Amino acid sequence: MLKKTVFLDRDGTINEEVSYLHKAEDFRFLPGVVEGMKLLYEQGFQLVVITNQAGIGRGYYTEEDAERLHRYMREELKKQGVHLQGIYYCPHHLEGLPPYNTDCSCRKPKTGLFYQAEWDMLLEERNSTGRSIESIRTIRIHSPYRLTAQEEAQLEEENRTLPERKSWLSASYMIGDKLLDCRAGENFGVKPILLGTGYGKEELEKAKEEGKQEFSYFPTFLDAVKGSSSVS
Repeated sequence: MLKKTVFLDRDGTINEEVSYLHKAEDFRFLPGVVEGMKLLYEQGFQLVVITNQAGIGRGYYTEEDAERLHRYMREELKKQGVHLQGIYYCPHHLEGLPPYNTDCSCRKPKTGLFYQAEWDMLLEERNSTGRSIESIRTIRIHSPYRLTAQEEAQLEEENRTLPERKSWLSASYMIGDKLLDCRAGENFGVKPILLGTGYGKEELEKAKEEGKQEFSYFPTFLDAVKGSSSVS
């Protein structure tokens, strides 16, 4: 059985929005985020970051730069007793540089990274017998999308048909500051939450104009965690 999971966008959701952020000295947690993540963690949620990082594809920074930043973020959270189950990133963009200028399966609102996280978490569950909690929590810094089409189709079918997998999805969430985060969550089958941080306020207005608001909305991360109709 997979543990209930909160999938999290990164920029504008966990940390302040900075154009093409890739340096630890420019990274700042948004107010209340660490507290909110601690509450989620204490409530038994796994925390998984799902982030588009087109700056890699555009040549503004490297995958190694992103890994160093993610290591910093992970260590800062660990100091507060919060463990990230995984960090998954998409480096692609159609207007990027080779080999990143591809129509990938992992850029949100597509769901490739969600399925990759699910695949990895299932492997961890199966291989966790006899291992210490600390070793189970020690998972790769981050991961690209590497599933085959057949493996993703297998997961999709299991999510659609297995009662325990349906239960896991219904208990899980996607939190972000953009409509594409919400759409990605919907496409994968978890409950979407839009925040008013980052680009969230603009995105909410866009959703209202389009007449499409199939998500919960909260001004801040902590509001979403504490909200009576949100994560619980």
